[in-house]
Amino acid sequence: MWHFLFDLDGTVLDTTDLIVASFIYTFETGLGQSVTREQLMVHFGRPLVEQFRLMRPDLLDHQIDRLVRLYLEHNEAEHDGLVQLVPGADIGLRTLAATGNPLGIVTSKRRDLTRRGLRLFGLDELFSVIVALESTRRHKPHPEPVEYAIKRLKADPKRTIYVGDSPYDMMAGHAAGVRTLGLVHNTFSRADLSQAGADDVVDTWSDIVAVLSRWSRSEDTKDSYFMRGDT
Repeated sequence: MWHFLFDLDGTVLDTTDLIVASFIYTFETGLGQSVTREQLMVHFGRPLVEQFRLMRPDLLDHQIDRLVRLYLEHNEAEHDGLVQLVPGADIGLRTLAATGNPLGIVTSKRRDLTRRGLRLFGLDELFSVIVALESTRRHKPHPEPVEYAIKRLKADPKRTIYVGDSPYDMMAGHAAGVRTLGLVHNTFSRADLSQAGADDVVDTWSDIVAVLSRWSRSEDTKDSYFMRGDT
């Protein structure tokens, strides 16, 4: 049996427009400052507090806390109208779920918003475990979230794959001893993901299913878990 773990934002759900809009609102409302999409992209994939600290290291804790509140208020209010599926994610996940190999989510997003996004597209029942912001003390690129998912699933790291769209996903998975598959969506480049340690990088969800099939077949010569009859 294999275990397949997935990042959420940028991998399963396309939340880029929502995230950018929420940051722009927060900086304008909370600080009276503007911020560009390019400045925000550099820190995509990190927890909110870390992102604000990296972008404005001079701010005090109470100021950071206020920015987080403003961000979350806007993000939750606009969530359902701006979130979309990454093209092919629903079909790909259902294809993988049908193989009987457990699926999991490993994200730096809050648990309630994670479940809300998955429910929006009827995907929440596909996952055996959801590791969210509250699940661990340390976050990507630290391996703890991936390691926690492995522990919860009683999985073998050597038969676990983590799919994500950011260098932080690749670094966390690599450090946890699992294979990593990078997806180029609309934030980080193929070079960014490769340099962060991705074992392979793809461009679409159909590519994800194909690579997972190939990797599993290379390990399971007697039993193919994927698309039996495909060569």
